Amino acid sequence: YDGRMPRRFLCGTKPVSLVILAGGKSRRMQKNKALLPAPDRPLIERILAQVDGRFDEILISVSKGRTLPGLRRRRVEDEVSGRGPAEGVRRGLQAARNEAVAVIACDIPDIDIRFLTRLIRAAAGHDVAVPVTSAGDFEPLLAVYGKSALPALERLVASGENSLIPLFSLCRTRTVPLGRAAWLKNLNTPADYARFLRSAAGPARNGAGRAPAKGRGKN
Repeated sequence: YDGRMPRRFLCGTKPVSLVILAGGKSRRMQKNKALLPAPDRPLIERILAQVDGRFDEILISVSKGRTLPGLRRRRVEDEVSGRGPAEGVRRGLQAARNEAVAVIACDIPDIDIRFLTRLIRAAAGHDVAVPVTSAGDFEPLLAVYGKSALPALERLVASGENSLIPLFSLCRTRTVPLGRAAWLKNLNTPADYARFLRSAAGPARNGAGRAPAKGRGKN
């Protein structure tokens, strides 16, 4: 560490907001994933430490009425409970002060800054930039959304849609290949969490992650 501040992300020439999605019900994990020890700090704090200083603002998307004790960040609540990631992203886009808004789910413990940089750059001139696997599966909860996507997203949410996947065909969407992405892990179950803790027990390193699921929800 040389004492220099991290370089802030830019989409084109403009600053970028970040929304961390922490509003799921964690049905499979049976615990609030944002607060899981990871291993020496809550999972959401681990994510924040990796991106600290790189965004113009950071917002935490939470379910209606949910609190995250000890987290001194601006919270954005869902207006309607149980509406999944589409509602969390919608509310984040409404609240963000910048046109480009990166979204990261709170159950992704390791962030590849080089990939995130590429994703944000790819969003310039588009409504959405979303990673895609070699199998054609999207990772919508590690993506960049423009406020220009908000009208289409609001129509989807009003229609009862909880997933973000249908949004991509309605907007100027740019897909960004994930490649092998061994760093990408989604902690959805106790088994996922146990594997992560084992991989994090030694010096920090990129581990082999599970392939992201198509249409992964906020849970």
